[in-house]
Amino acid sequence: MSEQVPERTGVAAVDAAIDAVEALAVAPVAEHAAVFASVHDTLRRALDADPEA
Repeated sequence: MSEQVPERTGVAAVDAAIDAVEALAVAPVAEHAAVFASVHDTLRRALDADPEA
């Protein structure tokens, strides 16, 4: 199975969120919920941000 490299968005916070989700592949399941909650908050802030700022 070949490993896929995720596409980068160019938005540092969003790219970091993608990296955090990818890291879950080797993280204990007990840590997943906290990572998903953090990623959700990060993506929400990115969506709510003023694109002109």
